[in-house]
Amino acid sequence: MIRRAILADDPMAYNIKMANKFGSYYHVSFGPIARLTIDDPLLIQGVLKTNARAYHKSNLMQLILGSLISNENLLMSEDNIHAQHRRLISPAFQHQNINSMTSLMVDITTELINKWSSSMNNENNTLTIDIHKEMARLTLDIVTGCVFGSGMMKNEHIREIIHEGVTTTLKDVEQRTFNMIGIIPIINQLPLPSKRRIEKSKRNVKLAVQHIIDERKRGLTKSACKGPDLLDLLLSAHGNDKINKFSDEELFQEALTFVLAGHETTATLMTWTLYNLVSNPDVCHRLEEEIDSVLNDNEEITISTISLLTYTECVLKESLRLHQPAAAIIRTAVEDNTLIASDGKHIHIKKGTDITINLYMLHHSDKYWTEPFKFDPSRFDERHVDIWLPFSSGPRSCIGQNFAMLEAKIMLAMIIKRFHFELIPGQKHVPDIAVTLRPKYGMWMEVSPR
Repeated sequence: MIRRAILADDPMAYNIKMANKFGSYYHVSFGPIARLTIDDPLLIQGVLKTNARAYHKSNLMQLILGSLISNENLLMSEDNIHAQHRRLISPAFQHQNINSMTSLMVDITTELINKWSSSMNNENNTLTIDIHKEMARLTLDIVTGCVFGSGMMKNEHIREIIHEGVTTTLKDVEQRTFNMIGIIPIINQLPLPSKRRIEKSKRNVKLAVQHIIDERKRGLTKSACKGPDLLDLLLSAHGNDKINKFSDEELFQEALTFVLAGHETTATLMTWTLYNLVSNPDVCHRLEEEIDSVLNDNEEITISTISLLTYTECVLKESLRLHQPAAAIIRTAVEDNTLIASDGKHIHIKKGTDITINLYMLHHSDKYWTEPFKFDPSRFDERHVDIWLPFSSGPRSCIGQNFAMLEAKIMLAMIIKRFHFELIPGQKHVPDIAVTLRPKYGMWMEVSPR
């Protein structure tokens, strides 16, 4: 069933068909692994919050990502190690630290805007682009700039190594996720071309990142933000005290994890947001009115300015509901436990069972959302606790969600301020089941000045 969904022409339509047929929780087969798929809010709360310690990252993700970025970082670690890493990293994502990165996000977005403007040299004054590829480059530039410093990332050799390493890693994560590794784990140990490619990429990226870290330690580079960047903040949690500091290896792993986790997800969010705006001119018009009233060409964009973009935030939240970057959250039970569904039924979960939290169905169910397939940002004038989970929930919720939302608000506001978008006719726009739910066939748009 899972592979059938992946291979379907419209994987999410198949996903909804299965949920409508079997209900809010049902068992599916995946080789020898017992798997329960859920979109019931109370069951989800049980997995992510109430019984959180009874669940770890799925065995499949441990196999795949563990070989790429190890299992000793915030994304993949469990229990006490995870708690320690989260405690050390949390200060880096406090509001004052994230807000100090605003100017760098603005500067990097301005570079893309200028690039697009200078490329509109045809008689129609337009530019045709695959918007997902453009957003992927932009978000990668922003996240690497905020992690490693924009000055260092202007070194084309280092920039190319890191960009190529990230792209290669994400591509191979997808291949490993959807081949037979989950059923025959020993495949992960075979000297296949993809494994050799990953190992080479990891070595190159590690050398480049270690060079960046060494330069920062020696005072040869500094943050391009108005305050410390993420590397500064990680270094402040670095040293010989294993309880209160990061080792050199942990420092590298956390820096790389930030880049991997914060790049493709935000690019996918931006791509589908622009698609939703083009498809809903009334929403786009209201968004343009807000942005035009808040952003002044002669004034610096600051965190105070961004905080006024309330409808812009609603637009992004609605895009995260309608096209959330991750289709599902997968957890593996590490002990027997019992979950309670909204219908009152007690579901006994055996150790080793995989739980697939079907975020796509949760976000598209008419049980919880009025006209769930309609793009309606105004629904986020109210809070939606436990049914809007693009950043997960509980002790393993995304630590970088404030960073991601600030980054997306800045990019969207600046781009919409300057440009008008139209979809190129003849395309099919469906999400793919990959690392993120990016457009399966790309997203080509014609861009013109407003």
